[in-house]
Amino acid sequence: MAGLCPKCDAPLTYVKLNDIKIKAPGQDWVGASYSCPFCLHIVSVGIDPIAIKTDIVDEIVRQLRNG
Repeated sequence: MAGLCPKCDAPLTYVKLNDIKIKAPGQDWVGASYSCPFCLHIVSVGIDPIAIKTDIVDEIVRQLRNG
């Protein structure tokens, strides 16, 4: 079952994924925006969980190497 684009009412059986920067005071994250493939209206935005996981693993490895 597909949802509908809130702008053009097209059935959304898939969305376009785009990288986006998410900024908050003192924080920057890698994010993802999900857009309608027909009208390109942004349907949702969120923090990229793979990028967050990679950042955490990199920081743990860096801390372990530095003692």
